[in-house]
Amino acid sequence: MRPERKSACLMTFGSILVVIGAVLAVFWPSIFFATLKSLMTLSPNSASYGIWRDIPIPMYMEFHMFNISNMADVMAGKNVTLEFEEFGPYVYRESQKKTNLTWNDNGTVTYYNERFWHFQPDMSNGSLTDVIYSINPIVATVAYVLRDTPTFFRVPVDVFMRMYHEHMFINATVSEWLFDGIDDPIIDIAMRFPDLPINIPFDKFGWFYARNGSIEYDGSFLMNTGENDFSQLGNLEKWRYSNETLYRDECGAVKGSTGELWAPELGQPEITVFAPDICTYMTLSKTGPMELRGIEGMNYAANDSLFDNGYKYPSKACYCDEVRDANCLPSGALNVSSCRFGAPAFVTQPHFLNMDPYYASKVKGLNPKPDMNFELALEMYTGMPLRVAAQLQINLLIRHIRGFSLNNQLPDPDTLVPMFWFRQEVRITEDYASLARLALSLRSGIPYGLYALTGLGLLLLVGGIYVLMRKLLKSNDPPILDSTLEDEPRLM
Repeated sequence: MRPERKSACLMTFGSILVVIGAVLAVFWPSIFFATLKSLMTLSPNSASYGIWRDIPIPMYMEFHMFNISNMADVMAGKNVTLEFEEFGPYVYRESQKKTNLTWNDNGTVTYYNERFWHFQPDMSNGSLTDVIYSINPIVATVAYVLRDTPTFFRVPVDVFMRMYHEHMFINATVSEWLFDGIDDPIIDIAMRFPDLPINIPFDKFGWFYARNGSIEYDGSFLMNTGENDFSQLGNLEKWRYSNETLYRDECGAVKGSTGELWAPELGQPEITVFAPDICTYMTLSKTGPMELRGIEGMNYAANDSLFDNGYKYPSKACYCDEVRDANCLPSGALNVSSCRFGAPAFVTQPHFLNMDPYYASKVKGLNPKPDMNFELALEMYTGMPLRVAAQLQINLLIRHIRGFSLNNQLPDPDTLVPMFWFRQEVRITEDYASLARLALSLRSGIPYGLYALTGLGLLLLVGGIYVLMRKLLKSNDPPILDSTLEDEPRLM
């Protein structure tokens, strides 16, 4: 091949490789993001749809039941502190499926969440036939709902309840407390009179009664698909056909993710999770980097601002009435009574973790630990959840109420009684971890390949220039012996 042609080929291919490599290297982040967006934007044909609709990753729910160990002393009228013994965990495998989907024109989807729980005896510490002694929630609910009625009305109700209950305690098996439900004659009678001020929608009491396999229990969700604004992927727009819940002002806003879909979260200081069980959202703060199955992520966790109601953080004051009263507990306990059919239910972190010590000092047997915290870890560049540890505790507020002698049997007239706490933990499986590692390796590895391609193009370009310059230099070299000098006479 002639040097001119060889030089032209080298410079042409070199220039092409330099342009392609440099341009793609500059625009690769945008290309990767656009590809990721097309895969994650929720639609019936998107890659994320199947995983979101029927979550294939194993999920487990652990229930830890609190048993009152000195109930005999309390019933005997002794001035003792309530003592609790923790039973469990009782582990259930959970499955979820989105049903009744409606795709809306504004980039949202309406759906219901159907959930199932299946007991896993091999993973549990105990049997569903274990008997738990605790407060009768029906007695506590009736007293709490009627606490502001006139005394002359409360007394006959108290007499009526004493016809069916000798005291305010009850014992039932774990399965009855959770899913099977507990029979109570007061519920049977209340359901015959729908005009009563007590709203009891079920024929039994159970913390998860009538919920296993229910489509309607969690209500309807209106979620952003990310089609119009990818940064809003997975965020709720409405819950139960409304953009606000029972809390006032900002505390009643329906916002945040349900925890399944996230747009790429590039390390912002806080994330928001909406929890239908407590009819509000929770804010988790960034705690630092973490790693799981070789994937680096960012961990977010609850702090003492969770369930604050204005005691420490003024912005949280909307979780109490505008005129703060006795129903506004110290920091760390969220009043969900309106969310739980009027029962005096308050949500805290397990074992009163990060809660004001006022109520923790009134009971014995609790042992809060840092690993009981509510945490969520995300891979930043894809928004993939790496680990979820949703942990909350359900408590009943038992206060002495004039006229309700059946309710006033605890030694302390103002006690927050732990009932149970649960942990819902999900970890990314190796199959999905390998997909995430592949995506991340493409994101970080492709640019190096493009840099190499650009470097190769530069080498070819330089080689072509070298061949050309060499040819030009050769063509311009003067002859070693000038022929005109040979004809001139030599001087001797």
